[in-house]
Amino acid sequence: QVVNALIQADKDFELVVFPGKDHGAGSGPYGTRRRRDFFVKHLLGGEPRGGD
Repeated sequence: QVVNALIQADKDFELVVFPGKDHGAGSGPYGTRRRRDFFVKHLLGGEPRGGD
């Protein structure tokens, strides 16, 4: 429902799904990098350095 509402409102958003995992699934290396890259891009205005 949330995704549909964002689309209907023409809002940009990012959604990362970890199949078969609960809410805390993003605590591994991939989730940590995705969070870091999001903050660098959207809060600091920089370009994420990518996977490392």
